[in-house]
Amino acid sequence: MKKIFFAIIGIFTLTFFMHSCRESFDAGDWDVTPTEFLDPNEYTGPTKTLKVMSVNFAIRQNGHLLEPTIDVIKAYDPDLLFLRQADSKTTRAGGVDRPQEVADALGMNLFFKGRDYGGGQFGNAVLSKFPITEELGVDLTYVAGQGEQRMLAMIKVEVEEDLYLYFAGTELETNADDRRSQAIDILRVTEELTDPVIFVGNFNEQWTAPQAALTYIEGSFKYACASTGCAFNSPKANPTGTYDYITYQDPNDLLIVSKTLEAFKDPETPLGMFPTTAEIKIKLEE
Repeated sequence: MKKIFFAIIGIFTLTFFMHSCRESFDAGDWDVTPTEFLDPNEYTGPTKTLKVMSVNFAIRQNGHLLEPTIDVIKAYDPDLLFLRQADSKTTRAGGVDRPQEVADALGMNLFFKGRDYGGGQFGNAVLSKFPITEELGVDLTYVAGQGEQRMLAMIKVEVEEDLYLYFAGTELETNADDRRSQAIDILRVTEELTDPVIFVGNFNEQWTAPQAALTYIEGSFKYACASTGCAFNSPKANPTGTYDYITYQDPNDLLIVSKTLEAFKDPETPLGMFPTTAEIKIKLEE
């Protein structure tokens, strides 16, 4: 059930927040190596492992690639899954609700946030093996004629009884000005949340040469990357860039990265980018 809380946040995000002073958010300092995180061996209490996956789902008119892509996702078997550039019931998808097809195939719960496109919708999907208790879809700031409408899709899930976290995904714009504004839009949504947030997607910047989006996000989120850097996942033949990140915000110190961000290099991956994965443990009550 959608909560009044999220309805209010959605309204304010699309009105006041997007037009309020952005100078209060300064880009964080970026080190040569990504953010450090806890050693999973230092905590000995009970945990639950969450397998996280971010997928470039740009099948477009190539409907024959849907089933092979689903098979690759099944091979990893994620608990939390993000699909970007997803077609839902568009003409080029032949009217097929592709995110729902994935959800049905993996037995996952789904929230989709899109924009009108080709007789259906095009956008982002967040999927979870856990019950979804809240949903939020936000249209991100952009300059008409300079970019396109980008979206944030976010859900709150109940991992265990009375243990919640948020899972969110986006694909930011390719131009730097819009990326900066869009990163701020997202931080304004997540800044007051007290439960953990796992935030993934294509931020359209490279960690080796970060610009505003990566550094703004780094001010509130940690990157699930090893000390050697964030794994490359594209192009598939010889990956040289990072196009999907997995990050997390953890105000109560509940999350531990147990397997850092890596490209899921399944040779059967039919699209031009490998999916990106990470495993994050959440602490349980003893």
